Amino acid sequence: MRKYFLTYISFILSLSLVADPLIDTNQVSAKIDSLEDVLYNSLSIDLSAPEKIGICNALAELYSGISNEKRVEYASRSLKLAEEINDPGLEIKPLEILGYTYRRLDNYEKSIKYYSKLLEIYKANNDEIEEANTLKEIGYSYFHWSKYIEANTKYEEALEIYKKHQYFEGIAGVLRGIAAILVHWGEYDEALNYNHEALKFWEETGDKKEMALSYNSIGMLYQELDSLRRANEYYHKSLEIFEELGSNWDIVNMTLHIGDIYLQKQFYDKALEYYFRADSIGKQVGNKKLKSITLSNIGEAYNLKGDYIKALDYQQKALKLKEEIGDKKRLTITYTEMGIIYYNVGDYPVALKYLNKGLDIAKEINFKSQINKCYKSLSEVYNNIGNYKKALEYYKLYIEGFEQIYSEKSNRIVAELQTIYQTEKKNKENERLRHNEQLNTAQIGNQQLIIGFVLFILIGSFILSIVFHSRYKQNQKLNIQLTLKNKEIEQQQENLLKLNTELKEANATKDKFFSILAHDLKNPFNSLILLTSLLLEEYDTFTEEERKQFIRQIKDSSENTFSLLQNLLEWASTQTGKTKLMKEKIDLSEILEEIITLLKPTANNKKISIYSNIPGNTFVYADKNMVLTVFLNLVSNAVKFTSNNGKVEIKSIVENQHIEIQVADNGVGISPENMKKLFRLDQKIQTKGTDKETGTGLGLILCKEFVEKNNGKIWAESEEGKGSLFYFSLPKS
Repeated sequence: MRKYFLTYISFILSLSLVADPLIDTNQVSAKIDSLEDVLYNSLSIDLSAPEKIGICNALAELYSGISNEKRVEYASRSLKLAEEINDPGLEIKPLEILGYTYRRLDNYEKSIKYYSKLLEIYKANNDEIEEANTLKEIGYSYFHWSKYIEANTKYEEALEIYKKHQYFEGIAGVLRGIAAILVHWGEYDEALNYNHEALKFWEETGDKKEMALSYNSIGMLYQELDSLRRANEYYHKSLEIFEELGSNWDIVNMTLHIGDIYLQKQFYDKALEYYFRADSIGKQVGNKKLKSITLSNIGEAYNLKGDYIKALDYQQKALKLKEEIGDKKRLTITYTEMGIIYYNVGDYPVALKYLNKGLDIAKEINFKSQINKCYKSLSEVYNNIGNYKKALEYYKLYIEGFEQIYSEKSNRIVAELQTIYQTEKKNKENERLRHNEQLNTAQIGNQQLIIGFVLFILIGSFILSIVFHSRYKQNQKLNIQLTLKNKEIEQQQENLLKLNTELKEANATKDKFFSILAHDLKNPFNSLILLTSLLLEEYDTFTEEERKQFIRQIKDSSENTFSLLQNLLEWASTQTGKTKLMKEKIDLSEILEEIITLLKPTANNKKISIYSNIPGNTFVYADKNMVLTVFLNLVSNAVKFTSNNGKVEIKSIVENQHIEIQVADNGVGISPENMKKLFRLDQKIQTKGTDKETGTGLGLILCKEFVEKNNGKIWAESEEGKGSLFYFSLPKS
């Protein structure tokens, strides 16, 4: 009975270990049910420990692609049984499964723990090839854990063993792994050489999966170098193979890469199409790391589209997953992206918090390209909040990082090429001398043999001259490329100096502007003091009508001064970064209704009619308070510079992506000289209203800043004596 039962078990085990991609899920489920039935009824059958281990290993293999948790359960059970009978040979298979599966589960610490146990067994058995294979797997786990130095150490150890045994398949695999680390470190040329060496081997052997992985690696490298056409070409080669093999995990990965290409090309809708396709396929995989990358990419695309609410939502979901799995490389990417989103919506303190978090992690793992991205973003944030010293400091760090990644790398390549050239030249010279020595010392009796040697030397010299000439041309070409790169760096340094000069000029302009404002504030206060003193000292000598006239003048002067102070405070708030941009969907008709209600008493005093031709449900996406300020300044200016019985008209025009607003009056108009000064910080406009109201032009400067912060534009048309027409646009919601 036992004999037949064990024969049945052997048959089931043999089926389970056959890697047949065409077996459907029903067949796999049937095998799993059969083996689990045998395993859980084994007490009555009296199976041996090795037989139980074999069944557990088979079940762990069958659950591949179905449930990683079940794989861990059965592999752990198999390992425990092998340890109980003290058989290291039987520990090998479950250790391999556990190391691989925990890496799939993003638990890199446990993955390395089990691979390290496996490594000790192979060392004890003096099995160097398997030792190297395990070192490679440990390096791969360290790489995914963002511990690149440890990963490189393990890869180098494996490579040394593979070279010793001339095991070319292993060498190719390790070269691709090292190339991935070199890309991360900015060593692009060396990485490309390693990848092509590996690809050449896989193409010769016909290993499709390895070919696809190499195509992917080369595509990533070209993408890093902004050669998007070449990158897309290699990504599609890789995707075609993975679709042929039916590997969903890899299909998702490649689909994300192709989406990234469209993102870099600024085809955001096309990028989102690929990202959502990846998300749909990814649900069948159930991998947290892939899911977090997909969510982060979707968030980045929405950010670039300007849909910041969706962008933030997807990045927060991605952040939660990345924190769970401890993926430092992608954590720094998400923190940086969230910082950029908050910068785009004008919440600068929160933007700085996330950008600094991203920078700290990027420095910790030596993620050079991301460090540079953080420096650039921090420079932009500090520039917008008016901290120009910090902005300049981070911009300098950004330029230095650029030079370190590209310029120093290029110099190193030239030095290496020159060394290779000199070494080859020396070797060829030694070879020629050895030939001459042989000719001088040998006893050659045959004249034809002497002629043959002479011809050999002549042909060799001719070939060498071609090689040297080719090397010279290559070096010459590289020197030209380096000259161009140095010119590019010099141009960036010039831009840096220009930025520094502009910052100094901006500060000087602001100082000058504040001195003008001080003068404009001083005059109305002098008038107030004079009028109130005169009224107080000569009160009894004035008639009732004269007293009312004095009070009216005091009121007008106070209102003008208050308006000036209000604009000044709002403008100062924008310059110090205290004004936060809070964009939302707002109805322009409702905003305008508030403004008209506010200004109606002033307009009625001058018998001016204000007409609103903005229909209800005219929605824009902007900061409500800023739009209120813009309307208040433009409409109050129109009233101020319009004569009695005049009119002010406000209307809107719907464009493709924006709504254009027009504020028109039939007032005094603006002279050509003053038109040139509009919206300029360094110019002073002296114009009085129709009732002698004063103005400084500060309100228009504030309007320009607020409109531009909301991704709009503002401009004006006017003819002196006929009125003015002010336009501004805002994004349509």
